Amino acid sequence: MPELDDVVREISRQGWLQGDIVLGEALATHIPDAVVANQLDGSLPTHWVLISHSCTVHARNYADATNVEWIACKLVKKKPFGKYLNALNPRQLQIELGAKLFLDLKLQRRVWTSRSVLPALERSPDGVRLEQDQRDTLSYWLAHGYTRVAMPDKLVERLKKYNDDKTPFGLGVVVDGFLERNAQYLDSAWVSFFPKIELDVDATPYEISFRFLVKRKFARELQALQADLADALAAEPGRDQGIILGEADVTPLQDFTMLDAQDYIRYNVHDWLSLGDEGEDG
Repeated sequence: MPELDDVVREISRQGWLQGDIVLGEALATHIPDAVVANQLDGSLPTHWVLISHSCTVHARNYADATNVEWIACKLVKKKPFGKYLNALNPRQLQIELGAKLFLDLKLQRRVWTSRSVLPALERSPDGVRLEQDQRDTLSYWLAHGYTRVAMPDKLVERLKKYNDDKTPFGLGVVVDGFLERNAQYLDSAWVSFFPKIELDVDATPYEISFRFLVKRKFARELQALQADLADALAAEPGRDQGIILGEADVTPLQDFTMLDAQDYIRYNVHDWLSLGDEGEDG
């Protein structure tokens, strides 16, 4: 198909990649009205982000990838919420573009179009675009929806408990609060726990450790972040109830090695198996 071969070559020439952005109206004629009504609450978003992998976007044989996927995003002119930064929430992501400007994405607001529409679209006509680190966060967030941490139920129950007035407390709540307060400084958080199985005997504790990695550009905040974490842990009640806390360290991103990654898995705010409140993502 000569015409489709031309499409593939033009996509390559223009350099389309995962994370490229177009205006919301740019896909208006390519999305069925029923999709807009049912998946987008009846209106187009301010922008779309291309989320198909770049290899798919550039597949040499057009028939191997006839369609590409997009996710709707809303440009919001205010400060983002910490719990939605850095892919902390598996269902909603906010990407900070400025001091009071961010893109808001929700995982279920996705559509498909023909790959052949790409060459006719204009990327970032209003200057809204993602830097490489933001594209990396987007990619991780998309993948993490399928690879979230599966903690044993018994460990989750010990990490997050409730007072009589249904107020949550526990080590997990402290860690999540630290992540939400300091999301702008952190690249990621990692957790290691043992054993990996359900412990039916309450007297047998789980051992758990955390590592919080600081973005390179915020390395000077490391001591303040470690102090914040230490203060929060010192004030946390009930840590001795079936949990032994090992490391809880804030470290530079570059100090986290492949050896560390063998023992740790990436941790997000909503990586809970069974303790989500009603209406809470989890």
